[in-house]
Amino acid sequence: MKLINVEAKENYILRVYLDDASVVDFNVKAELERIPCYKPLYDAALFRSVRFKNKRIFWNDQFDFHLDQILERGEFVQVDATSRMLDIL
Repeated sequence: MKLINVEAKENYILRVYLDDASVVDFNVKAELERIPCYKPLYDAALFRSVRFKNKRIFWNDQFDFHLDQILERGEFVQVDATSRMLDIL
């Protein structure tokens, strides 16, 4: 399973798109509360600058999450095909 896109949503949610057509909403706010050194991600501009590579989402060298963490703690969501294509574009 590979990441194909990540989108920063409101309330510190990341919408993660996977190559098997799955979509996962990952609540980063819960992680910010659990991992104090990640609190700088409360900065909205920094949070929105999220990127991905291989099986990792990241903001910079200090803040990242592996796909395994996202799948374990995230919530699979249903997204219709039209919305999915618009989000990816």
